[in-house]
Amino acid sequence: MMHASKVCAQSAKTVNMIVNGDFEQGDYGFNSEYYYHDYGSPGSYTVTNNAPMNNADFANPAFGDHTRGRGSFLICNSDGRPGKKIWCETVHVQPNTRYEFRAYFCNLYALLPPKSNFAFEEGDVKGNDPELKVTIGSEVIALEKDFYHLFRWIAITGVWYSDFHTSTVNICIENTNTSVEGNDVAIDDISFVYLETMPVGYQPPKKTVTLVDRYYVAPVVEKKVPLHVYGEFEFDDTITDGVYVLHTKPWHPIMIDPLPVVKEDSIIERIALHSLIFDQTKSELKESAMAELDLVAQWMMRDPVVRIRFIGHTDNQGDPLLNVKLSEERVRNVKKYLVDKGIASNRIETVGYGGAFPVADNATEESRKLNRRVEMEILDK
Repeated sequence: MMHASKVCAQSAKTVNMIVNGDFEQGDYGFNSEYYYHDYGSPGSYTVTNNAPMNNADFANPAFGDHTRGRGSFLICNSDGRPGKKIWCETVHVQPNTRYEFRAYFCNLYALLPPKSNFAFEEGDVKGNDPELKVTIGSEVIALEKDFYHLFRWIAITGVWYSDFHTSTVNICIENTNTSVEGNDVAIDDISFVYLETMPVGYQPPKKTVTLVDRYYVAPVVEKKVPLHVYGEFEFDDTITDGVYVLHTKPWHPIMIDPLPVVKEDSIIERIALHSLIFDQTKSELKESAMAELDLVAQWMMRDPVVRIRFIGHTDNQGDPLLNVKLSEERVRNVKKYLVDKGIASNRIETVGYGGAFPVADNATEESRKLNRRVEMEILDK
């Protein structure tokens, strides 16, 4: 028989803690620093299923709202004032727990040329890409931008660790692009769900960021370049056909060998790759790890000069020297996976530390599996 606490935890994973996250109940369940108005002007928002009825310069998302294609979504008309929150809601959280935030957004401004035929072409209006920032309390957990103006939904996600929070936290969405014209945005299907309560003794990494926290730098292009040079769009999503994914093609930059020496004062970001967890004594990648590494590969293709280092860790079971060897095998498998995806091998360093640096105690199997992990450092360019 399954323990009652496990049943509750499993059911909690399917419960969205956000009230009216799909906006099917209209202007209800959230707060905004914009004012509500059915007919939009800069500084206002509304909930609708027809954006052009709010503003003649707006276009609807190509496949309708994200939930089911015919429902409602929130739209916001930017007024250029920095720091204004489009949407906020207060939720109750438990201490020592990980949660996942997710939402979908897309550009609405119809007067800008869609970038479906040519990417980054000369003459494009600049500074008009909506860029959403998600904060929980004072912590930024996600940052994502719509570059392409194809009126298709883009996912923005982030994982948040509650630490010692025992009551409520405020979740907010802000458009950090303060251009008054051209960055108006639609938002739909906001969710905040329980992932897991961490074992006693769990210590999160001192600095954990996600890939979306790094600005994607577009390549410098001096002339019109067909978008297929960069990749191909796939229109696919588990809910509706509204979300687009750009499958980037491998870049082949000129690599310098040996690699530049990292300066002592260089800033190094360390990212905890939460899906890269291994079975005990094993170094084979799981499918969940492959999915996260696919995101890393796409990001490295977009930023072809960045270098990274993978750091392998194990639990404390067994011979310490063999654990070091096992951790090295794990990061070599991670590197091989990315190289097979088209990433140059001399952009990736690896190192294994065995069980020397645990993030949780090794008293139980639940806590030991957290130590069988890989972390990623972004080396200074």
